Amino acid sequence: MEVKMTNNTSSLPQTNIQSSFRDKLSLVLIVFMSFFLMADMYITPAIIPELSEEYGVNADNIGWAGTAFMLLGAVMGLAFGYFNDKVSRKKLLLIAVAVGEVPCFLTGLPGVTYNFEMFVLMRTLTGFGIGGIYPITFSLLSDYVSDKNRAKASAFVDIAWGLGILSGPILASYALSTDYGWRLAFIMAAVPSFPLILIYWFVATEPKRGQSEVKQSKPETTDKLIVSGFKTVLSNKTNILLFLQGIPGSIPWGLLPFWIITFFREERGFSPEEATMIWEVFGIATVVGGLMWAVFGDWLFQKRAKYVAILCSTVILLGMLPEYLLLNVVFDEMSSYLALGVMGGLFISVASSNVRALLMNVNVPEQRGRVFSVYNFADSIGKGIGPAIGGIILATTSDYQLMVNIAVSFWLICALIFAGTIFTVEKDREAMLKQQNSNR
Repeated sequence: MEVKMTNNTSSLPQTNIQSSFRDKLSLVLIVFMSFFLMADMYITPAIIPELSEEYGVNADNIGWAGTAFMLLGAVMGLAFGYFNDKVSRKKLLLIAVAVGEVPCFLTGLPGVTYNFEMFVLMRTLTGFGIGGIYPITFSLLSDYVSDKNRAKASAFVDIAWGLGILSGPILASYALSTDYGWRLAFIMAAVPSFPLILIYWFVATEPKRGQSEVKQSKPETTDKLIVSGFKTVLSNKTNILLFLQGIPGSIPWGLLPFWIITFFREERGFSPEEATMIWEVFGIATVVGGLMWAVFGDWLFQKRAKYVAILCSTVILLGMLPEYLLLNVVFDEMSSYLALGVMGGLFISVASSNVRALLMNVNVPEQRGRVFSVYNFADSIGKGIGPAIGGIILATTSDYQLMVNIAVSFWLICALIFAGTIFTVEKDREAMLKQQNSNR
């Protein structure tokens, strides 16, 4: 292994570690399985009127169902994160996907989701699977690729998740055009994962923990208590700041996807197709922007780690402006809404992949499962309470404009907290490298 050092003591070692073909194929399979799980997540917001009619419940109740889906899944993610650092991640990943996709499939059977309570139960169980796959995916990713490419690799996972999120409403729209109805969308989202599970079982590798590090640390030989293991994770200041920014930073990602199509229909008078187009254009822009900023972030990280923190906190603030204009200014032309959707999506997506790369790069391999389970927990709290916040605002004020503006304002809090990592990330990176050296 060749290690190159720069004259700057805050700069990071660079590695020339090459992933094997099977490692790359394993990561591709994970990406595809994640795609279908994410597609499932955003079917429900696209069928709110149909659910209200069939089950006799209002939109507020459905919003709370979305909250339960995310929050209970986040709790399950903590458990998966702990065991991720103790047992075979390959087997654990397959369990997480199965736990998510089986109830997703069952949601599509009228005999199972015959009332609203059973629908919520199946949605909650699916959330358990989604909460589980998050820490496992990024723990594996950190061992498949080196620190030179982690933001880019995370971006490809984000692309799959983003495309999955965009595909959910498309599946719902198609299902509603069939005689079977909205339940078909859940079946279509679940079925492809079952052959992928089999292929992954026979093809995927189980990477050695820390195999892509400059200095590989010894595997843990003692089984730490759960509380002790998570206490170590929370002793890292960069971890704490990135966990905290994830809560306000994720509230808009929970609220807007759930309510924004309805906002454009009710407040701007767009047809369902036009309102969906604005959201889809914004979503595609976030996918492109995530990859663009990931490439830039990996390059900056090799210069100085703090440059990535400066980039993210600054660009989040810049991204708020086109979002505010998109949601508050009435334009005569549809093209103006689409242009602002593109600008907002390109900027506001800066943190998604770079946050995960930073977390990988300031934590030793033996802790990353727990790190990402806590990050997912914080992230899911934000995404989970987003639909509920929207429902509460609508129930008390019926003001869609107020609701979306409150959503965007949370990104300001996110950016300010993120800025704190400018002063912590390089110290925590150096501490991690020293810990790896001492464990050799």
